[in-house]
Formats: sequence, C-alpha cells, structure tokens
Amino acid sequence: MDDNGIRPGTLGPQQMQERFARFPDYEAGGQVPALAHASAVQALWGGKLTPIMAGAAVQGRFARAKLPAPDSACTGMLDLPAGARSMVYRNPGAFENILCLDGSLEIVYGPDLSLSMTLGRFDMLSIPADVRHSLHAKAGTAARAVMVLNIVEQGDYGAKFEAATVPEAVSKAALQALQLSIEPPSHDSGAAADLAARVARFATLVPYKSSLSATAGIPPEATEMLSAGSVFPLIVPEGHVGRSRTAPMYGPQGLYLSIAKCVGGDDGPPPHAHSDTQESFFVLDGEWEFATGFDRECSVQAEAYDVLAVPTRVMRAFKNKGNKPAHLFVIIQGPKKMNDTVSFASHIGDEVKRRFGQETIEAYSRIKMTFDAEERLSADA
Repeated sequence: MDDNGIRPGTLGPQQMQERFARFPDYEAGGQVPALAHASAVQALWGGKLTPIMAGAAVQGRFARAKLPAPDSACTGMLDLPAGARSMVYRNPGAFENILCLDGSLEIVYGPDLSLSMTLGRFDMLSIPADVRHSLHAKAGTAARAVMVLNIVEQGDYGAKFEAATVPEAVSKAALQALQLSIEPPSHDSGAAADLAARVARFATLVPYKSSLSATAGIPPEATEMLSAGSVFPLIVPEGHVGRSRTAPMYGPQGLYLSIAKCVGGDDGPPPHAHSDTQESFFVLDGEWEFATGFDRECSVQAEAYDVLAVPTRVMRAFKNKGNKPAHLFVIIQGPKKMNDTVSFASHIGDEVKRRFGQETIEAYSRIKMTFDAEERLSADA
C-alpha cells in the first residue's frame, strides 16, 4: 500500500475524479484553443468542437483537453446543427476516426467531392491522412460525433482547409492556436482513398469472442468470463496480434478502438490491468459503474457521454447497472509499439483452468492475456 493506504493497481477517490469527465463539463481550466476560438471553429467545421483527451504536448484542435492521454491520439466531440457542414479539409499528419453518436452524419469526399457516405448511430469511419473531405449534418436533425485523431509517423494534428480567401471569422491567432492553414481549392490536393472500405457499420460488427473461437480455439464462454458480453473491434494498428486482431480496419501505431456491449444487471468483466496502454471509456448509452483495484475499492457512476481515462497498470472493471443492454466506446492508446498485455488476478486464471483447461490458459497467453496481475503490479510498486 502507499502512504494513503491505497493498494497497487488502485486509483484513489481523488485520482478517479481527476481522470473522469462528466458530460457536458469537458472544459479544462485555462485557455482551450477550440473554445477560445469558437467563432473560427464554427466557420471552419460548421459547429462546435470540444476537446476531451490529449497529451500535454499535443497541439491543435483538441489541445489542452480536460483528460490526459498518450500523444499517439487525441479525442474530442463535434456538434453540428441541423443542415450545417464543414469546409473541405484534410489532415496531412493524422488519421481521423469519426464515430456518430446522434443524428445522421454525411461525409463527402473524393477528388471532385462527388462521393459520399452517411453514418448512423454508432457507425464509425476511419479517414486516412491527407484525404479531402467535408462533414454534413443532414437537414432537419443535428448531428453529434466523437472524433479520435491518430498521428502518423512524423505527423501532427494540424489540418488544411480549402478556401479562396480566409473566412472573416478566422484570425491569424486562431489558425496558429488550432494548428490550421488555409489553401486554395484544388482537385489534386490530398490523397486518394476508398473510404467505403474504411467504414464499420455497427449493425454488422462481429464480437471478438467469435473470432477467437474460430482462430485461436478459445471457447466463447471463456472470453465472456473475461470481457464485456460482446466486444466489437473497430480498428487496430498494422501488425496487431492480440485479442482484437480480426478488426475490420487497420490504422497507425498507438491506437485501437472498439465498442463494448454489456447486457443489463451488473454485466461486465472482472478487474484487469493493461501493461503499457491507457484504456479510456466513453459511455455511449446506459448507466455504468467503473471501479479500480483488485476488489473494486474505488468507483464512479457514469451515464451517456461521460468519460473515464484509466492509466497503465491499474486494475479496472466496469458494470452495466441498467436493466437493458448498453454500450461503451473503448479507446486504447499507448506507445508506438504497444504491447498491451492484459492481466487478470490469479484466482480468475484458476477458474478458467478449472472450467476450460490448461490449453485455454496457454491460448490466452499467445494473445497477450495473462493471470498474474498480483505479480506484475507488485513488481511495479
């Protein structure tokens, strides 16, 4: 235990609050560029951007966010009024992952902006670096999305907007603070991409308990013991070999995204730790309890759009406290070559071995899931 009587692997009450943001109170203290230059953001993106998570050194639209995060990715929310649209822009140094929360969000893209797709609730599009696009809220309904930017090698979180002249509401100070630039419209600017192959439709997602059964011989019932009722991978780094290796999309290093679904009545995984990644939970719907520690010593209650950012080597668990299925958007980020070993307490391993055999324990070890959290976290203390 530390000087405050807190066991290894636990966040104390104050630490939990420092890493928790309740919607809509995402605003950090001090000057947040996206909020200080709200009129410029409105002119360029067509609505409001609110930073949620970012590293202290991160610059650009999500800088100085309320919650900390590794520099490999940063997260924010976009609110577009009905009928609003962004100007055409591209992100030369980052992938832009957009998960639709409410309404219908249309993305227009292509060399002549003749292609489009529409995202419905919980659909996600991953836009590679340097691809020209514009975001539209359908007429008659507002749209809301969570956006996760994932930096590429030697990249940054800047954006380039297309306009013949700089909009009046966009000052030089705003461009500098938001890490933006304005360039003349051009059919040739940006990279080509088949975005139709980079959309994950929520209705057609496959939980990894099914893929692990098919590819690793792990019984789905065993995976249900260790995870949410269903975890749907969305995007993983190129070369990922862990539990989410059958995700429908690949992206840069340092980030993978998924949706977790738990049925009602306290459904959720047992406490577990991640070796070198931050795991952040963005509540999509429902009522949840998040806890840290081997015995869930500290907890916080959360509802739609609340966010908890759990650092590396902390035991964490979550439960759906409602009476119907509910969903989380799970953001896991870390170093360029993250290991992301997930460790459970030894007694969980004993139960897995008793029910499913030693071969299942060994199969989990091959996808970086272990049952030695006490040893690992004691070594870190």
